[in-house]
Formats: sequence, C-alpha cells, structure tokens
Amino acid sequence: MKAGRVVLYVGTDSARASSLRGESGDATTVERVETLTDATDRLGDVVCVVSEAELADGTGVDLCRTVGRQFDDIAFVLVPESGSDDLAREAVSAGVDEYVPAGTITDAADLWERVLAAIETISTERRRYRKLVEQATDATAIIDPDATIRYISPSIERILGYAPSELVGRRGTELVHPEDCDDVLDTLARSLANPDETVDATYRAEHADGGWRWVESRGQSFIDDPAVGGTVISIRDVTEREERERDLRMYETIVEAVDDLVFALDEDGRFAFANEAHESRTGFASEELIGENPADMLPEAAIRRARETVADLRSDPDRDSTIFEMDLPGRDGETIPCEVHIAVLTDDDGAFRGTAGIVRDISDRKEQEQLYSTLLTEANDGIAITRKGRLQFVNEQMATLVGGTRAEIEGTDVFDLIAPEDHAIVRRNYQRRLDQESETSRYEIELETLDGERVPVEVSTTFVQYQGERGEMAIIRAIGDRKERERELELYEEMLNAVPDSVYAVDEDGRFVALNDTACEVVGLPEDELVGTHVSICMDERDIERGQDLIRDLLTGEREKGIYEMDLEPVDGEAIPGENHVALLTDDDGEFRGSVGVLRDVSDRQERERRLTVLNRALRHDLRNSMHVIMANAELVARGVSDPEIQGKLDTIVDRAEQINSLSEKAREIEQTLANHEQTRKPIDLGELLATQVERFREQYPDATIETDLPAHAWVEATPLIDTAVENLIENSIEHTDEARIQVSLSTTGDSVTVTVADDGPGIPEKERRIVGKGSETPLDHASGLGLWLVTWITRDSGGEVVFEAPEDGGSIVRLVLDSARPPVDGERGRAGAGEF
Repeated sequence: MKAGRVVLYVGTDSARASSLRGESGDATTVERVETLTDATDRLGDVVCVVSEAELADGTGVDLCRTVGRQFDDIAFVLVPESGSDDLAREAVSAGVDEYVPAGTITDAADLWERVLAAIETISTERRRYRKLVEQATDATAIIDPDATIRYISPSIERILGYAPSELVGRRGTELVHPEDCDDVLDTLARSLANPDETVDATYRAEHADGGWRWVESRGQSFIDDPAVGGTVISIRDVTEREERERDLRMYETIVEAVDDLVFALDEDGRFAFANEAHESRTGFASEELIGENPADMLPEAAIRRARETVADLRSDPDRDSTIFEMDLPGRDGETIPCEVHIAVLTDDDGAFRGTAGIVRDISDRKEQEQLYSTLLTEANDGIAITRKGRLQFVNEQMATLVGGTRAEIEGTDVFDLIAPEDHAIVRRNYQRRLDQESETSRYEIELETLDGERVPVEVSTTFVQYQGERGEMAIIRAIGDRKERERELELYEEMLNAVPDSVYAVDEDGRFVALNDTACEVVGLPEDELVGTHVSICMDERDIERGQDLIRDLLTGEREKGIYEMDLEPVDGEAIPGENHVALLTDDDGEFRGSVGVLRDVSDRQERERRLTVLNRALRHDLRNSMHVIMANAELVARGVSDPEIQGKLDTIVDRAEQINSLSEKAREIEQTLANHEQTRKPIDLGELLATQVERFREQYPDATIETDLPAHAWVEATPLIDTAVENLIENSIEHTDEARIQVSLSTTGDSVTVTVADDGPGIPEKERRIVGKGSETPLDHASGLGLWLVTWITRDSGGEVVFEAPEDGGSIVRLVLDSARPPVDGERGRAGAGEF
C-alpha cells in the first residue's frame, strides 16, 4: 500500500478501529467516523472503507452503493456483527470486495489481511483495466456533449497517427470529413438523448499524415455517471474492411459473370437473361438463349424438378427463394452435378413475373464431400452428427465405442448412449453454443454402451450443416487410459502428501518446482506462492552452500543420494533442525535438471538426547551420594566390630545399596521407554483408560483408598505413552503416602481435558517442582525424581503441560492438561499401549 493513504473505519466499534490502526503500521492512516453521512464527506483520498452493517443513518450496504457510484478505486469491506445469507447476497449485489462477519475474524491481524486483500484486488483490477484500454487495438475515448475530446487512449496513435496529448481538448468533429460531419453529430445527439442505447457510426477521419481513414465508432452516453460525465466511444480503423467490401463487390460481379450460370426466366419460362458463362458450359451463347425455353435443351427430370420447386415457392408466401441440386448435361455429353439457387420475381403488386437463378458447378464440392465422408467413416476417433436429439450419422469407431453397429446406432436418441448423471453436462454445453457463448465445446462425460458398461470419453462439439440443415457434430475420444494415468498421478500425489516429512523439488537454479503439503505447512506459505521462489526463502546461505557441495559430490561421484543436516527457517517462526535426504533430478539424456529433498524434522531426536543427558546427570549424582554413604558406613565398621551399633550401620549400608539398585533400574526403564515409544499423537479415551488403571491399582494395593470422579469417556490428543505417565503419577502417590488416600478425577474445559491426581502424603518438594517444571537441569541445580521427569516428558510429547500444586493443608496435587480430540470413526478406536495405534 502506498504511504500516506487512508483506511476509513465506519461504525461505533472504536476498539476494532484501534486494533486495525495497530496493525496498519506507519505507511497507512486508519481513521474512524460513525455515520454514513460523515463517511461520504470523508472519502477523498481513502483507499478502503471498512464498515459495520448497521449505521446511525443507514446501512453499510447503502454506503457501499454510494462509494461504488462515486469511486471505482476504493475497496469496500463489510463487517456485520452477525452474518446471514440474505445480507451476504445483498452485500455482493452492492459490490462489496470482502464480506467478513465478526464471528469469523480470529484477530486484528486477520481482519487487516482481508483489508489488504481487498485493496490489492481493486489495485490489480484497475491496472488490468488500464492495460486493456491502453493496449487494445481499438481506441477508447470520452467525448463531452459539445464533442470535445476529454480522454483518448494511446491506441489512437496506431489508428490516426496522433498522440493522445495532441487531441485532448480538441473537438472531435475537427477530424471528421466535412461530408460525414453532420451524420456524426446526429449520432452523438442520439446517444445523449438515449443513454441506454449503443449507437454506431462509420465515417472518414483525418490521419496525421493528411490522408483519410475510414473508422467505425460505437458509443454510449454516461453523461449522468459522475465518474464519466460524457459519451464513451470505441474507435476502430475499418479502412481495409471498406476497401475489401468494395473489392468484394467487384469480385462478386466478376465471379458471377464468369464462373456460374446466371439466368432469368420470364413468366412463360423463357430466357430473359443469360450471362456469358453459358457458352463455355453449355455451348450456347447468351444471345442465342434469349427467348428460348430451357425445356428444349435440358433433361426431362431436371425440368420437372425445377417446375416443382418454382410451384412450391409460389404457393408459400413466406419463401421467395430456395436451393436444390440437379444434374445438368455438359458440352461433352457428361452430366455435371450442380447447385441451383432460384428465386421468384414479382412486380410491385406481387404479381409473378418469372424466376432468376444461379447454377453453380459443385463437382469439386461433391468430391470433397465424398472425401469427408470417407474420413468421417475411417477416423480413429468416434464421430457423430445429431439433429433434434437423434443420431443422424455415426462412424465405425463411434459404433465400436458403444458396442454396436452403425445400423443399430443411427436414428436412436443420443441420450440413450450417455450416462444419466452426465445428461445435464451435455444439455448445458449445447445451450451455451445455442446462446452463442461459444462456437465449440469440449467436456468429459461417460458413454453407456449397449451392454450397460461405462466408457469415459472427451467430447468436442460444434454446429455443422448436414444434409441441408443445421446439426451438431461431436468428435468423441476414449480417455480410459488417460483417466487411469490421472488416477495414478492423484494416488502418487496423495501418497506424497501423506508423508510426514517435508518433500520438495527444485530446478538447477535452486527454485522450487513442487512441494508436498507438509513442506508448505512447515514453511508457512501455500504451494502457489512457493513454486518459482528460491530456496533462500527458508534456508540460510550456509545450508544452501552445504547442499550445493553435496549436489556437486553426487554429480561427480557414484552415489545417487546423500544426507546433510540443516535448519529449515519458516517465514514466521523459529528455525527447525532437520536431516535433508537429497537425490538428483535428471532428464532422459542424463542431464542435471535439479534435485529432490526429503527434510526430516530431528527436533524430537535432539530433545531425546537432551533428556538422556538430564537422566545420566541425575543418575550419576544420586549414585555418587549413595556411594558416599556406603563408604562412610564402611569406615565406621572398620573401626571396630564389637560396637553394638555396628549391626545398625550395616543395615544402613544394605538399604542404601538397595536404593542405588532401584534407582539404576528406574533409569534403565525410563531410557528404554523413551527410546522406543511412538511420538505420533492419536485420539485416546482417557476416561476408559483411567477406569481400567484405577481398578488394577485397587487390586494391587488393597489398603489404599482411591476415590474417582471420571466420565465414561474423555477423548484427548496424545501419544500412546500417556497411559504410562498417568500410571506413574498414581503409583507414586500410593507408594509415597502412608495409609494412602488418593483422588483421581477428569474434567473438560473448552478444548482441553485435565487429569488430576491428589494425595495427602508428604508432598513434592518445591525444588523438585521448580526444576521439573522448567524442563531442564544444570550441574548445580537438579531434581532426583525420575518418575516426575518421565511424566513431564510424556505429557509434553503429547502437546500438554504438567501443573504442580502444594495445598496449604499438606499433600500434593498434580494436573496433566491435554488437548481434547474427537472420537475416531468406529473400527479405529484403540487403547493406549495396546498396540492398536
């Protein structure tokens, strides 16, 4: 958007206007008025109006119409508080560029994007319209009522040799030939008097070189339109057309006099006129034929046909001419196929005065028709000609397509051979041609053979003359193989888009030529914006160089593919570490044409490595402390074995050793769990899962009291290990609480589901809660509770969070907050950890 332009918000919602102002930046000013009247007075340099639907003195739709009548370059965005179909239709009819019900707006940035889209649409349309006007072969002009030229497009220089600046301000009649000036002024006056009427004028206009050009103008008055205020005319150079028409009249005279037999017969059927062509064709000079009766020199069959035709014409007042074919004898005695155009001659009172006609040798046409007939019959594609819905002609290939013979097919209803669901397509395309929207049509349908099978075909149709009447010819091509290839391609694309990794292809210049859905989603732009863009949009220079080095190695070595690590940089987000699997693209000649990359997100792998670091550090620390205790007690034992307390110290040594073993086993269990588990999130029924776990713990720990508040079902989006997290949480509460009393509950709020485990035990130390909540340790700040780490890691892998609480009256509360999910389709449900995901 250009700097210094204004977006005008119309309505009472000052907060929305302020949010738009915050999104607009320094290049744009967002102003607000509350009424339709104030908005109309303010339009001026406004590039976009954002209006509420209900205003104090009217509606947003009324304002849209007002803006549309006065300006063609102001975008309009309507923001009703609640949308409806009726309002939407009324808004579209009024010409809004964006219809955005408030309920569909996610935030101010979303609305601002819609405003920018509307402005860009208006700007693009104006540029397109200006380019069309400036580059059109015809010139376009706006003429004031006094014939002064107020605007004229650059195309006038190609037509009359004048630059637009030479003509603007001059009266257009100064360029019109004096003999044509009055007619042009009359035409302009008629246009002004009848604004709804389009008027035409053909006249001579003076060229810059001093000569005259014939031009044709077509205009319509828009005097009442404030955006025009005059008559808009198009100007076309028709000098060549006028000259061609003049030449054509001369050529037609020559052709009629030389090639065809032209004649006139009086009311008695005798020659009144015959052109000179008769002598060369029949051997009779034109002057010899005058007064003679054609019946004396033509076959009886030809005369009978001619008389019947004339009798039909005379008996039908709606026809005065017709065409028929007949064979006439030539000079050498052979017959010549001819086409006879014959008309009835009458006087001013309508009395019969004879006939006139043109006889044309159609031997060549007959040969062509025979050739065309052969081509139609033998063509590889199916060909059919229909008239009034019935098949008049089909070739052998068409008959074969529908499993019949020509004799079986010709004469049948065309829709008997078309799949019923495709009838509407055929009728719609026929109507378009009938309405002259298109001379030809091409579309795909399925034929239904005589045996009821379906054959996919591509149909190209056009109107033709067949046996003297208009029909419709269709060329039908079987496309079963092509459809199969298209289905294979669609399957390939679906498979590619199902790949969870980012897949892309680039040309030899490093510009994207294709991307799968995952790649577009990760980069943050749609495919149509990324194709043709250089990879630097989402890769830094260092990684691009590393990729180029790898491609050079592949081109010069024997490897077909290679791998290197890089960071993918989304257009709006943090860099994503990845492992790029690269292969070369070559043409049939082995020439390098680009490369394909499969970019795998290794964030999870790096996260697992960080977790193992924490695990190992915690294990080493606790082992070290325990060993210190063992060593201290061992020293005490060494000082003397007669001390009565020695047995107690030895017991301590044993207990601590057991703790070391237990801690080591727990670490190994966690390491194996995290290394092998699936991180894909799936719908999991926590209600059913928790109910099963609670029953198992009640049997395993009969002295513990476990209270529950669980719905029958509560579906969440999580990894299959979420059951391990919940199991650890409940089991830790039981094992660390004397006379354990545990409360397990599930609650749903909005789009989240919360698992709560509360106990009355000693509670989780604040230091443990703080370190585990941060998700990382330092050498001087660590947590020893490996079970808490496991719960936290699994929950975060599932896209959730862990919340620790320390009630004032003691005990602990741990909440796992997860995203809710829709239940899967029947047959796809599974239990977490049961191997069904």
